[in-house]
Amino acid sequence: MSDPPRLGPVSAGPRPPPGTGAGDVRLVGFADRVSVERAQEWVDRQARRLAAVELGVAEAVGRLPIAPLLAPQPFPLLDRAMEDGYAVRSAETVGASTYDPVLLRVQDGSVPLATGGAALVAAGADLPRGADAILPFDAAQAAGPALEVIAAVAEGAGVERAGQQVQAGAPLAGGARPIRPHQAGLLAAAGIERLRVVERPRVRLVVAGAKAGAGGRGADAHGPMLRALVERDGGVVEPPEAGIGVREAIRRAAAAPGADLLLATGRTGTGPDDEAPPALAEIGRLEIHGVALRPGGTAGMGVVGALPVILLPGDPLACLCAYELLAGRLVRRLGGRDPGLPHARLEAEVGRKIVSAVGFLEVCQVRLASGRVEPLGVAESGGLAAAARADGFVLVPAALEGYPPGARVTVHLY
Repeated sequence: MSDPPRLGPVSAGPRPPPGTGAGDVRLVGFADRVSVERAQEWVDRQARRLAAVELGVAEAVGRLPIAPLLAPQPFPLLDRAMEDGYAVRSAETVGASTYDPVLLRVQDGSVPLATGGAALVAAGADLPRGADAILPFDAAQAAGPALEVIAAVAEGAGVERAGQQVQAGAPLAGGARPIRPHQAGLLAAAGIERLRVVERPRVRLVVAGAKAGAGGRGADAHGPMLRALVERDGGVVEPPEAGIGVREAIRRAAAAPGADLLLATGRTGTGPDDEAPPALAEIGRLEIHGVALRPGGTAGMGVVGALPVILLPGDPLACLCAYELLAGRLVRRLGGRDPGLPHARLEAEVGRKIVSAVGFLEVCQVRLASGRVEPLGVAESGGLAAAARADGFVLVPAALEGYPPGARVTVHLY
C-alpha cells in the first residue's frame, strides 16, 4: 500500500483569542464563533458615508440624496384642470337642465374668464383666472359661439388647487430610501432639476475557482448572484480577475485602488486548501473568522489598510445567507441606505415544525402553503435550489430550537 499523500506545509497556527473567532482553523476547526450580532457590529464600525455626486433627476433614480429634498414651490403652482372640459364659474351653472339650459359664451382660455364665459381647457392646463370648476363635455352642448349648459357643476369640481399635492417646503425625498421613478417625476414637476446623491459603493469581487476533484460542479454561481445582490443594495461590482489562485487574487484586489469593499467568496473553511482567511491575515488583519450563522458559519471579516474585506463561504447557499446578513448590510450602509434586510415582510403561522440548532442564528428557507409557513429542508442542505423554490426565509434566533406548528413568525419575502 502506498503512503498517504502529504498535505504540504499547512500550519494550523495559533488558536484565536476567546470571542474573536479569528485564527487559522485549517485542519483544526473552529474553537469559537462570534454571534451574528457581534459580526454586524463589526460591519457597522466599517461603514462610512461615501462622497456625494451631483446628477440630473432621471440619473438619480436608485440613488440616495445626501439631504432631504424640500419642495421649492407649491405643486401645482396654480389651479389647474384635472379633466378635459370647459372652465366656468360654478355659480353661473346653478339651475341648468336639459329643459332650461344656461347659455355661456365660449372664449379664449389664455385670458381671465369673463362674466358668463366658458373656456375650453385640457386636463393639466392652468385654469383661467376667475374660473372655479370644470364643466364636463356631457354637461354642455356647443352651439356656435355659445355653450348650452344642461347640468350644474359644483365649485371645485374637476379642479386641482394650487399646492394640493405639495406645499412649499414639504419633503419630497430623503431619509434612507433611494429615489424611486415616481419621485423623480415629482421632483422634476416641483422644479428640481439636479440633486446631490451618495456615490454608489464600489465592490471588488474575488471568486475562488472550483476545488480539485469537483468535476460535477457547474459554472460559477457566485459571480452572477453577488453582482445582482450588490446592485440591488445600491453598489456596483468590479468583475473578478480570472485565472489566478485565491491567495494571489485577494492580494491583488486589496492592493488595487478604487474599491470601497472587497468581497471574496470561497476557500473559507477548515480544509488544507482554504486559503482565503490566511491570505487576508498576511496582508492585513483577519478580525473575525467563524460566525454563529447557519448556513454561512465560515464567513470572515477583516481589513487591509482602510479597506473592509468580507470573506463569504464557497457553498452558494451559505454565501447567499452570509451576504444577506453581513456583506449586504455593509454595502447598504456605505451607500447611506437602511442597513436592515431589504425584503418585504409577512407575519404568518408555522404549518410544519421548523427545526434549528441552539447557538446559531438559522436562516431557514420556507414556502407559503395555504398561507402557512413550511420549511424546505434543514438549513445546510438543498443549496440554491432550496432558495429558488422558497418564497422567503425565516430567521430563527440562536436561543431557540425552532418554531412549533402554530407559532407566528416573520417571513422575509424574496
